[in-house]
Amino acid sequence: MEKLTAFVVCGTGMGSSMILKVMTDRVITKNDYPIYLESGVVSEARSSNADFLIAGSDLVPTLEDAGKPIVGIKNMVDKEEIKEKLDAVLADFDRTG
Repeated sequence: MEKLTAFVVCGTGMGSSMILKVMTDRVITKNDYPIYLESGVVSEARSSNADFLIAGSDLVPTLEDAGKPIVGIKNMVDKEEIKEKLDAVLADFDRTG
């Protein structure tokens, strides 16, 4: 599988997206996933060239019209939840791509 780009999103600033990005990067590194991370705010998600979006689950309804798969995370510091969700999105890309 070729490397995918994920855009880590937060609502208004960079605080929560940076926490989620750091935690997600740890999972990616540990599991050697083919994912490159970028981060920013919701308003940038639609114009992003990312393959999929990662956000707190509270932002998922806001992002549904972005035209990209969305990984909604309930607990930003739960590496197991992040791993499970990344496994699922990678499996979806593997099936379609």
